[in-house]
Amino acid sequence: MTALLFGLPGVLMRPRTEADRRLIERTVGGDERIWPIYHDLRPAYDSGDVSDERFWRQLQVRADLAPFDIMEAIAADHETVLVADEEMRTVVTELVDADRCCGILANLPCSLAKLVRAEHPWIERVDAVTFSCDIGVAAPDPRAFAVAVDALGVHARDTVFLDTDPAHLAAATDAGLRAVPFTGPDSVREVLT
Repeated sequence: MTALLFGLPGVLMRPRTEADRRLIERTVGGDERIWPIYHDLRPAYDSGDVSDERFWRQLQVRADLAPFDIMEAIAADHETVLVADEEMRTVVTELVDADRCCGILANLPCSLAKLVRAEHPWIERVDAVTFSCDIGVAAPDPRAFAVAVDALGVHARDTVFLDTDPAHLAAATDAGLRAVPFTGPDSVREVLT
């Protein structure tokens, strides 16, 4: 039986919107120029190598921003990715109820992973939840896929990875998984037929 491995942001959680991005920009006193720096710094943050404070201070320095309230930045960042996609939550819950092997692989810093687990206990119903901060490595590093597949107790060749990030999909393919671009619940249903 094929195992399903889901990304979290943009798949099981609502994708960050332009309004969400503007909220974060306002919170840190920046504009769209912060995003390349944000994404460049994110792997170390997601893998647990740097703390919340260090990540945001690095962003402040590299983006040449005035000091801002780090707790407000963390809250804005987290709240913009914490909303579950209810249709996908239902799809995954139904798959789990039907004894389909399902897992989650997501890049999350420790503080966000803790919030996701607290606010969305349904994710713990899947066979394995692999968060980058828990394993010390973030996708698209192939080790993240190896850990996630191992946690599911399956082989990579028997696993379909559904995500929206092209780099993660390419890395999953390189790691031996079947990578499927996630476009909504229908993309999951197509995998199952």
